[in-house]
Amino acid sequence: MKKLITLKQLMKLSKKKLLLKLKKEFAKKIDALPKRKLAELCYNMAKSGLPKLKVIKQKALPKKKTKKKRKKKRKAGTYTAKNGRKYKILASGKARFI
Repeated sequence: MKKLITLKQLMKLSKKKLLLKLKKEFAKKIDALPKRKLAELCYNMAKSGLPKLKVIKQKALPKKKTKKKRKKKRKAGTYTAKNGRKYKILASGKARFI
């Protein structure tokens, strides 16, 4: 049964010993993989070594302007509300009941 080695213990080992440990572990796991997976791993490793393509940023298209609906201004005068009360429009545009 294997014991878990802590990070501190691994840091004490030399670089050569760490590489040997990794090679042993990967060798066991790689032998168990099917041929297709091995081919995919090799392809991905080769692809990762290639330079990345630069993405050209495009300018955003201008937004379409829509016309706003405007309310008709009421002229000064007397009007009747739905409840039957009379009101008039002042010069400032506010309504006042009479």
